[in-house]
Amino acid sequence: MNNDVVKLLVELRLLVGFLGEKSQNNWWGSNFIGTSSEAFLAPVFSRTTMLARYHGVCEAAMLVHDEHIGVGANYHLYRMPDSAERAAAKALADTALQQQLSDVLKSSEAAQTRLSDLATADTGKVEGPVVLGSYADGDLEQLLRQSASHYSRAFKEGYKCFPYMREAE
Repeated sequence: MNNDVVKLLVELRLLVGFLGEKSQNNWWGSNFIGTSSEAFLAPVFSRTTMLARYHGVCEAAMLVHDEHIGVGANYHLYRMPDSAERAAAKALADTALQQQLSDVLKSSEAAQTRLSDLATADTGKVEGPVVLGSYADGDLEQLLRQSASHYSRAFKEGYKCFPYMREAE
Protein backbone atom coordinates (compact mmCIF):
# COMPACT_ATOMS: atom_id res chain seq x y z
CA MET A 1 0.00 0.00 0.00
CA ASN A 2 1.28 3.43 -0.99
CA ASN A 3 2.75 5.44 1.92
CA ASP A 4 0.87 8.61 0.87
CA VAL A 5 -2.44 6.73 0.96
CA VAL A 6 -1.63 5.42 4.44
CA LYS A 7 -0.87 8.95 5.65
CA LEU A 8 -4.15 10.12 4.09
CA LEU A 9 -6.00 7.38 5.99
CA VAL A 10 -4.40 8.40 9.30
CA GLU A 11 -5.05 12.10 8.70
CA LEU A 12 -8.69 11.54 7.74
CA ARG A 13 -9.25 9.36 10.79
CA LEU A 14 -7.95 12.09 13.07
CA LEU A 15 -9.75 14.94 11.30
CA VAL A 16 -13.11 13.18 11.19
CA GLY A 17 -12.52 11.78 14.67
CA PHE A 18 -11.87 15.26 16.04
CA LEU A 19 -14.78 16.91 14.22
CA GLY A 20 -17.14 14.12 15.32
CA GLU A 21 -16.24 14.32 19.01
CA LYS A 22 -18.64 15.47 21.70
CA SER A 23 -17.15 18.97 21.95
CA GLN A 24 -17.39 19.52 18.16
CA ASN A 25 -20.37 17.93 16.35
CA ASN A 26 -21.31 15.26 18.92
CA TRP A 27 -21.41 12.23 16.61
CA TRP A 28 -19.70 10.16 19.33
CA GLY A 29 -19.29 10.81 23.01
CA SER A 30 -15.49 10.85 23.24
CA ASN A 31 -13.13 13.78 23.65
CA PHE A 32 -9.73 12.21 22.96
CA ILE A 33 -8.49 14.98 20.70
CA GLY A 34 -10.02 17.95 22.49
CA THR A 35 -7.85 20.41 24.39
CA SER A 36 -8.45 18.81 27.79
CA SER A 37 -7.36 15.33 26.65
CA GLU A 38 -3.68 16.25 26.62
CA ALA A 39 -3.72 16.94 30.37
CA PHE A 40 -5.52 13.67 31.02
CA LEU A 41 -3.48 11.41 28.73
CA ALA A 42 0.04 12.88 29.02
CA PRO A 43 0.80 11.60 32.55
CA VAL A 44 -0.08 8.03 31.55
CA PHE A 45 1.11 8.07 27.93
CA SER A 46 3.90 10.65 28.11
CA ARG A 47 5.77 9.49 25.00
CA THR A 48 2.81 8.11 23.08
CA THR A 49 0.08 10.69 23.72
CA MET A 50 -0.78 11.12 20.03
CA LEU A 51 -0.99 7.35 19.57
CA ALA A 52 -3.33 7.08 22.58
CA ARG A 53 -5.52 9.87 21.21
CA TYR A 54 -5.58 8.21 17.79
CA HIS A 55 -6.59 4.80 19.10
CA GLY A 56 -9.17 6.26 21.47
CA VAL A 57 -10.96 8.37 18.89
CA CYS A 58 -10.76 5.60 16.27
CA GLU A 59 -12.40 3.13 18.64
CA ALA A 60 -15.18 5.58 19.55
CA ALA A 61 -15.83 6.44 15.90
CA MET A 62 -15.66 2.79 14.82
CA LEU A 63 -18.42 1.82 17.24
CA VAL A 64 -20.75 4.52 15.91
CA HIS A 65 -19.94 3.70 12.28
CA ASP A 66 -20.50 -0.02 12.91
CA GLU A 67 -23.84 0.76 14.54
CA HIS A 68 -25.04 2.65 11.45
CA ILE A 69 -23.38 0.58 8.71
CA GLY A 70 -23.17 -2.84 10.28
CA VAL A 71 -20.26 -5.24 10.63
CA GLY A 72 -19.56 -7.78 7.97
CA ALA A 73 -18.55 -7.44 4.34
CA ASN A 74 -18.10 -3.66 4.58
CA TYR A 75 -15.19 -1.33 5.22
CA HIS A 76 -15.27 2.26 6.41
CA LEU A 77 -12.80 4.88 7.57
CA TYR A 78 -12.44 3.20 10.96
CA ARG A 79 -12.63 -0.44 9.89
CA MET A 80 -10.18 -1.35 7.15
CA PRO A 81 -8.47 -4.59 6.11
CA ASP A 82 -5.70 -5.75 8.46
CA SER A 83 -2.92 -4.67 6.10
CA ALA A 84 -4.24 -1.10 6.07
CA GLU A 85 -4.69 -1.10 9.85
CA ARG A 86 -1.10 -2.24 10.41
CA ALA A 87 0.26 0.30 7.93
CA ALA A 88 -1.72 3.12 9.61
CA ALA A 89 -0.41 2.22 13.07
CA LYS A 90 3.15 2.13 11.73
CA ALA A 91 2.77 5.48 9.93
CA LEU A 92 1.60 7.23 13.09
CA ALA A 93 4.92 6.41 14.76
CA ASP A 94 6.51 9.12 12.56
CA THR A 95 7.02 12.17 14.81
CA ALA A 96 6.97 14.58 11.84
CA LEU A 97 3.51 13.30 10.87
CA GLN A 98 2.36 13.56 14.48
CA GLN A 99 3.46 17.20 14.64
CA GLN A 100 1.81 18.03 11.32
CA LEU A 101 -1.45 16.47 12.50
CA SER A 102 -1.29 18.15 15.91
CA ASP A 103 -1.06 21.55 14.23
CA VAL A 104 -4.23 20.93 12.21
CA LEU A 105 -6.16 19.55 15.20
CA LYS A 106 -5.87 22.73 17.27
CA SER A 107 -9.22 24.12 16.14
CA SER A 108 -12.37 22.87 14.46
CA GLU A 109 -12.00 25.55 11.77
CA ALA A 110 -8.50 24.37 10.86
CA ALA A 111 -9.63 20.74 10.87
CA GLN A 112 -12.67 21.52 8.70
CA THR A 113 -10.52 23.49 6.24
CA ARG A 114 -8.02 20.64 5.97
CA LEU A 115 -10.82 18.09 5.54
CA SER A 116 -12.23 20.20 2.69
CA ASP A 117 -8.75 20.36 1.12
CA LEU A 118 -8.54 16.55 1.11
CA ALA A 119 -12.00 16.09 -0.40
CA THR A 120 -12.80 15.47 -4.05
CA ALA A 121 -15.48 17.45 -5.83
CA ASP A 122 -18.54 18.36 -3.81
CA THR A 123 -20.98 15.54 -3.18
CA GLY A 124 -24.72 15.61 -2.88
CA LYS A 125 -26.31 15.62 0.56
CA VAL A 126 -26.69 12.03 1.78
CA GLU A 127 -27.65 11.39 5.40
CA GLY A 128 -26.84 8.12 7.13
CA PRO A 129 -24.89 5.29 5.49
CA VAL A 130 -23.70 5.92 1.91
CA VAL A 131 -21.94 3.30 -0.21
CA LEU A 132 -18.95 4.55 -2.21
CA GLY A 133 -18.28 1.37 -4.18
CA SER A 134 -16.13 -1.71 -3.72
CA TYR A 135 -12.91 -1.67 -1.71
CA ALA A 136 -9.67 -2.05 -3.68
CA ASP A 137 -6.16 -1.06 -2.58
CA GLY A 138 -5.57 0.63 -5.94
CA ASP A 139 -8.69 2.78 -5.57
CA LEU A 140 -8.31 3.53 -1.88
CA GLU A 141 -7.05 7.10 -2.28
CA GLN A 142 -10.05 8.06 -4.40
CA LEU A 143 -12.45 6.28 -2.02
CA LEU A 144 -10.93 8.08 0.98
CA ARG A 145 -11.20 11.44 -0.78
CA GLN A 146 -14.86 10.71 -1.59
CA SER A 147 -15.37 9.91 2.09
CA ALA A 148 -13.74 13.23 2.99
CA SER A 149 -16.24 15.00 0.71
CA HIS A 150 -19.20 13.37 2.42
CA TYR A 151 -17.87 14.02 5.93
CA SER A 152 -16.96 17.62 5.12
CA ARG A 153 -20.43 18.43 3.82
CA ALA A 154 -22.12 16.66 6.74
CA PHE A 155 -20.09 18.59 9.32
CA LYS A 156 -20.72 21.91 7.53
CA GLU A 157 -24.47 21.34 7.17
CA GLY A 158 -25.11 19.63 10.51
CA TYR A 159 -26.18 16.10 9.64
CA LYS A 160 -24.59 12.66 10.06
CA CYS A 161 -23.17 10.70 7.15
CA PHE A 162 -21.31 7.37 7.23
CA PRO A 163 -19.52 6.55 3.95
CA TYR A 164 -18.46 2.94 3.46
CA MET A 165 -17.12 0.50 0.88
CA ARG A 166 -18.29 -2.99 0.12
CA GLU A 167 -15.83 -5.84 0.29
CA ALA A 168 -14.61 -6.74 -3.20
CA GLU A 169 -15.99 -10.03 -4.45
